[in-house]
Amino acid sequence: MDNNIRRLGIIGAGVIGVGWSVLLAVKGYEVNLYTRKKETLESAKVKVNNALKSLRDFNLIDNDPDYYASKIKYTTEMDEAINSVDMVIEAVIEDYNAKKAVFRYLDEKLDKEIIIGSSTSGLLMTEIQKVMNHHPERGVIIHPWNPVYLMPLVEIVPGEKTSKEVVDKAKEFVEKLDRVPVVLKKEVPGFIGNRLAFALLREAVEIVDQGIVSIEDIDKVVMYGLGPRFAFMGPFLTYHLGGGEGGLEYFFSKGFGAGANEWMYTLAKWDKFPYRAVVKAIEQMKDYSFIKGKSFQELSRWRDQKLIEVLKVTRGKII
Repeated sequence: MDNNIRRLGIIGAGVIGVGWSVLLAVKGYEVNLYTRKKETLESAKVKVNNALKSLRDFNLIDNDPDYYASKIKYTTEMDEAINSVDMVIEAVIEDYNAKKAVFRYLDEKLDKEIIIGSSTSGLLMTEIQKVMNHHPERGVIIHPWNPVYLMPLVEIVPGEKTSKEVVDKAKEFVEKLDRVPVVLKKEVPGFIGNRLAFALLREAVEIVDQGIVSIEDIDKVVMYGLGPRFAFMGPFLTYHLGGGEGGLEYFFSKGFGAGANEWMYTLAKWDKFPYRAVVKAIEQMKDYSFIKGKSFQELSRWRDQKLIEVLKVTRGKII
């Protein structure tokens, strides 16, 4: 397959589709951004321009936002979006039927050497590939994290029919974007990041349901306890150091980890969010002192600024 990827078609103009478009434009790629509804496309233009202005305000891009914006072409015609592209990334809703419809069409229309990536947060490529009657080997999951133009991680997940060549090309492409790829050896729903995140969220919701502390205090525990370490160390390195000179082995056998077995038994074990607990969390969110009086746009900008500050320290670069 050709390494020379210069123009990409992005199918879907929601948060992730917009994020991909911004990142790719900043990195010098040409982008065709597609969505079916004209009003959604107009909204996407506003979001792209706002994101580029923010990056300029944060001194993360050298040129005027209009320079990068000119690299993005907007369309409500699928065929126009995939015309003369070197790669396509799907970013429609998290629904197998919706994604299969896109992949079926793309597989019929595109030349066999063009990779078709999915931005799904947890659906499986093996299932999506079932509708790819021509070249299922070029289907692969390329899952970014939001906001795409700031977050470094990209999970690459092959399906049963994905070729090794496509996986290698996808990894190379992600690296050229200065992102950090993680290639899964096996498919699993939710991949890695979301499985870890939802394990934490499940216990957080359980604590809310039991009335132990407020959601705001749970966030403080993560922000000021887990968060500072997890910003530059994963759980294994964290608890390896937690085991002292004996490392992870000591932690599990004689250290903190051994005693933890007694209270791990009390952790949440349900596999669906309990309705009563969800209602409690939503109600408490209304009293969350930090967000009161702030718009979604203000909170998003605050989030991006904090992410930039953290990434500058932990990674040394942003884009």
